[in-house]
Amino acid sequence: MNLKSKILYLFFLICFLTIANCYADSSLRGLKGYEENVIDAAKNARLHSNLGNIYFEEKNYTAALKEYQIAYNLTADNYSSSVYLYNIARCFINLGAPNIAIKPLKGAIDKNYSNLIYYETLADCFVKTNTAQKELSNYLKDTSNPYNKIMAGFIYLKMGNKVTARTIFDDFINEYPKMEVVQDIKTLIKKL
Repeated sequence: MNLKSKILYLFFLICFLTIANCYADSSLRGLKGYEENVIDAAKNARLHSNLGNIYFEEKNYTAALKEYQIAYNLTADNYSSSVYLYNIARCFINLGAPNIAIKPLKGAIDKNYSNLIYYETLADCFVKTNTAQKELSNYLKDTSNPYNKIMAGFIYLKMGNKVTARTIFDDFINEYPKMEVVQDIKTLIKKL
C-alpha cells in the first residue's frame, strides 16, 4: 500500500467513525428521559373508563363494555376494579344478558363490600334470571360472611318482601354496628 492509499484509507476510516459516532450519539439522546415516558396504567384505565362512560351514555353498550374491560385489565386498585366490574355488569344487563352480569357483580362486591348499589344490582339480576330463591337460600345458609345478610336483604327486597328485607337489614345493623356500610343501610331502611 502506498502512502496515498494509506491516507485515503485513513480519511475514510475517520469519516466512518465520525458518522458512526454521530449516529450512536443521536440514538442515545432519544433514550434520554425514557423514565419519564413510562406508561401510567391507572391513568390509561381512567381514560378507557371515561370513554366507556361516553359510549354508555350514547347507549352503545358493546363499545362501552370493551372500554370498561380494558380499564379493568389495566388497574390493580380494588376500588377502581370494583367500579369497572360494576360498569361491565351494567353493560351486560343493558345488552339483555343479566346472567352474564352476575359474575362481574360478585367480583365488584368482593373488591368493595361497602357499595350497596352492587348488591341491589346483583339482586335484580337474580330476579331477572329466576335464580333469586336459590341464591337467597345460599346466602342465608352461609353465615361466615356478614355481608351475605345484606345480599339476602336485597334479594327479599327485589322479590317484593319489604318487611323481611327490613328485618334482615335491622339485624345486620344490630349485629355489626361498627361496620362502614351501616350508615348506608340505615338510610336505605328509612326509604323502605
